[in-house]
Amino acid sequence: MLPNRRGESASGEQLVKEVEATLEGYMAEIQQENEQLVELIRKMKEEQSAKLVEQQEQAEQWSARIVELEKKAAASEDRLRAAETQLAKVLSSAADDGKTGAASNSDAEVHMPSIKERYAELFEWYDQGKSIDMIAKASGMQRGEVQLIIQLARQEESV
Repeated sequence: MLPNRRGESASGEQLVKEVEATLEGYMAEIQQENEQLVELIRKMKEEQSAKLVEQQEQAEQWSARIVELEKKAAASEDRLRAAETQLAKVLSSAADDGKTGAASNSDAEVHMPSIKERYAELFEWYDQGKSIDMIAKASGMQRGEVQLIIQLARQEESV
């Protein structure tokens, strides 16, 4: 019986060695897969970081553009208010001069050109159906200025 036990123990040791070799193979495969996963995750993090930086730069550019446009809009509004004030003064002065001039010298009528006469080209485009934006671009004026001129011409016609 002794030889059988030795045979059994030899085959048992061989079995243990085979199991150990198989386990070591699995462990090596698992380790390799883990390393690949770690590398993949690292690459994904780098890509996300790059995208985040790009988005932050783009947001900063948009913010700067918004600030720039807000400044331009404020400057346009200021010019528009100044033009409205000046026009109101001129119209008021013209109305006062017209009343005084008519009372003192009715023969000397001073022809004050109407807004449509002063901006004939603008109203020509407007009558052709051109948009206010197109008129503003073609004339080099701001959109608000074109709107104001058209509005004042309507008021002048209704008076």
